[in-house]
This record gives sequence, structure tokens and C-alpha cells, in this order.
Amino acid sequence: MILDPSQLVLGYPFIAARHRRVAVCDAVAVHGCCLQAAELAGGDPKLEPAAMFFAFASRRRAFPFAWKLMADFILRAQARVNGFTLLATRAEIEALCIEVLYKKSRLGEHPWVDPPPVGCLPGSVSSQPCDTSRCPR
Repeated sequence: MILDPSQLVLGYPFIAARHRRVAVCDAVAVHGCCLQAAELAGGDPKLEPAAMFFAFASRRRAFPFAWKLMADFILRAQARVNGFTLLATRAEIEALCIEVLYKKSRLGEHPWVDPPPVGCLPGSVSSQPCDTSRCPR
């Protein structure tokens, strides 16, 4: 289930203050991103984190002073809600934000969108092909 856009809007001032960002967001854009993500995911919980990320990374005005931070935060929050663990680093997510914003990357082009390969923990989501040395034993 896609995160509640009202809760994202209400929680943003806390996140903005914590990261020293301006606490201004466009509630209409946040709602639009959540609707777009629901459409992209098509009801598939495995796709919801990626869909939320792509929706927020491609619409900077939702959180104009913290769009990369919030795209990362929302991706991780949606993954956690859906029972996934995201292994991508903040730097990897920020780089992908820029690719998405400038239309150099689209949903479905990155391995962390797909179910994890054999050898990874069930429910894990990674930005790289499975590296079993990173998996806890």
C-alpha cells in the first residue's frame, strides 16, 4: 500500500528541520506523486518502493529544497512498509535522482526494482547485482 501523502506532508517539517532544509513542500504535488506511484506500481507491492522513488525523483517541486533527500527517505520508508531492506547507499540514490529528473533513467531499468536474485535474503532490494558478501549470514 502506497504511503499516505497527507502523512508525508505533515512529517516533512520534522525531516526538513533535522536536515537543515527549508520546510516548504507542495501538498498538491505530493498527492500527485503518490497517485502516479500507485499507477506505476499497478498494485504490486514489490514495485511500490521504486514507483514512489521515480514519482518523487521526477517531480522536484513536491519538496523543492530537499527533493533528493525526500526521494531517498520516501523510497526507504515505502520499502520498509512493504517488508524490504534497501541496500543502496544514499550516494547511489542521489545519483539516480538526477538521472530520473533529467529523463536518463526510467522505471524498470535498475536491478533493485526486480525481486532479489537467488542467494539474497528474501525481501531484500539492492541497487547492485547480488553480492552475497553483503548479505548477513
